[in-house]
Amino acid sequence: MRYVAPIRRQLPWRTIFNNIGPLSNPVEDLLEARVIGVARRDLGPAFAEALQIAGSRKALVVCGEEELDEVSCAGRTNCWMVKDRTPGGETFIEHFQIQPSDFGLSTHALDEVSGGKEPEENAQILRRILNNEFPDDDPLLEFVLINVSTLFVASGICEADTSNMGPGDDGNVIQERGPGGQRWKEGVRRARWALKSGEAWKQWEAFVNVTNEIGAA
Repeated sequence: MRYVAPIRRQLPWRTIFNNIGPLSNPVEDLLEARVIGVARRDLGPAFAEALQIAGSRKALVVCGEEELDEVSCAGRTNCWMVKDRTPGGETFIEHFQIQPSDFGLSTHALDEVSGGKEPEENAQILRRILNNEFPDDDPLLEFVLINVSTLFVASGICEADTSNMGPGDDGNVIQERGPGGQRWKEGVRRARWALKSGEAWKQWEAFVNVTNEIGAA
């Protein structure tokens, strides 16, 4: 993909490489669960089927109704989830829709959650989020929580009926199920704990250190 990147940047339109990039990343083979966003609803079923054929057992393809390649905080999001029909056996794809209220969160217009215009500004926003410096109901924070929670749900960790994540975790698992039979609100509970406990920042620092070591090798 890196060989075609310079050409892609010169073209004023999207190409097939915009679509196959997420599916061709070799790191994906190492991931147990994944969430992939597509910017066109008609691509959702094809991406889900491709993941299913590749052997994925925990995968979710999402497309916001605004043609957004993320879970939307402004309205409904179409989802195609690869699920086990039987443990370790045949898989199938289920289509459903989710919306902010399924997560117990408010709806926000997309222009309320747009990031900064410069990389430095976006980096500062990321640091503030990971350090839990935003109010609990901040639109940008809730946009992040919706998408992080979706990954937690796809991974399967929200299916546990007990919780002992660490200090500050009250252990009160939210067992309520929403679209697709999933515990979306439990995903938010876990995501908020990661921020408030400092675990999110701790994991981010570890990631930065590892990537810096790889870059220096």
